[in-house]
Amino acid sequence: MLDNVRGSPVILEGHAPEYRWGARFAVYTGLPAVVGWNWHERQQRAIYTEPLVERRIQDVGTIYNTLDPAQALRLLARYRVRYIVVGGLERAYYDPAGLAKFERMAAQGLLETAYRQGSVTIYRLPGG
Repeated sequence: MLDNVRGSPVILEGHAPEYRWGARFAVYTGLPAVVGWNWHERQQRAIYTEPLVERRIQDVGTIYNTLDPAQALRLLARYRVRYIVVGGLERAYYDPAGLAKFERMAAQGLLETAYRQGSVTIYRLPGG
């Protein structure tokens, strides 16, 4: 991604509990993600009384698990996501039927396939 992505687009990648392999793309690219490492995020936002990080974690799960492309697109727009990662971590944590929607969305022109190798596919939202 570092060699092929311009600017600082927001990426969506699966969320994992602490001390697991979550936020791997954000960590190794420096690109912003919808949610990073849960504990780190909560420490930096401890002053907020609203559960901001928890809501983001829930929204990430909804984007990956929902069967409704319109719901996924609304949430992707809320966070200004440009790239969606579907790899081993996402396949381990999220519903296969929900993940399959991204391939259908690409076939309909709602997403573009930016990268595919082995079990990893990175989708790009067209435009912006």
